[in-house]
Amino acid sequence: MEEFCLEVKEISKSYRRKKAVDKLSFTLAPGQILGLIGTNGAGKSTTISMIATLMKPDEGQILFHGQDIRKNPRLLREKTGYVPQDIALYESLSGLSNLKFWGRAGHLHGGKLKERIRVVSQMTGFSPEMLQKRVGEYSGGMKRRMNIAVALLKEPELLILDEPTAGIDIQSRNLILGAVKELADKGTAVIYVGHYMDEVEKLCDSICVLDAGHMVCNMPLGEALHTRNGKITLEQLYNGLFEGTEQGENGCL
Repeated sequence: MEEFCLEVKEISKSYRRKKAVDKLSFTLAPGQILGLIGTNGAGKSTTISMIATLMKPDEGQILFHGQDIRKNPRLLREKTGYVPQDIALYESLSGLSNLKFWGRAGHLHGGKLKERIRVVSQMTGFSPEMLQKRVGEYSGGMKRRMNIAVALLKEPELLILDEPTAGIDIQSRNLILGAVKELADKGTAVIYVGHYMDEVEKLCDSICVLDAGHMVCNMPLGEALHTRNGKITLEQLYNGLFEGTEQGENGCL
């Protein structure tokens, strides 16, 4: 069995001669949840846009199951679910109609589509009654959950989530976190971009911390949170990285 499904090797991206991402490298194994964190402008969105093949890196390689996605982007697109910050749904249609539309767009039909709709609806907390309502009537949390349900229809091997719990209610947040954990337990690799440190600490196996396009920490979360003075929180580690304290010097780059 191969060790990694995704390998990011020394990728860089510049805008108007300013580097948004500079020689970034990390790996992701099946079933692993990687927390990608950093301040606004750190390079998180640029990084996941390159991985999702929405833009090309200026330098470096991104390998999916050992194949360069610049040469074969379709391979990754067919096996990746990408959930952006913006809601990508038709609000005039019901939740069920959205799932049918996006499922057919992903080449799902008949009994297979019906079964996938049943599975993802249950996973993201949608009852048959809720699916009949127009998406425009949904709360913000319900829209984000439906956004995720759409991404899960094709049973992705890689799931990219860009701040999926931003500004939503506790119930929706817990449903989303539970669904992500369930997917990872079944072997899906996950890149989770978040800014709630308690959420990332609870969910993720490893972390990558970016600052101005550079990697400042890349390691298993359990190792990162243990110092010679005892266990710390992710928030303490994160603050320590930028304050130069002992909490930020626990093997991070």
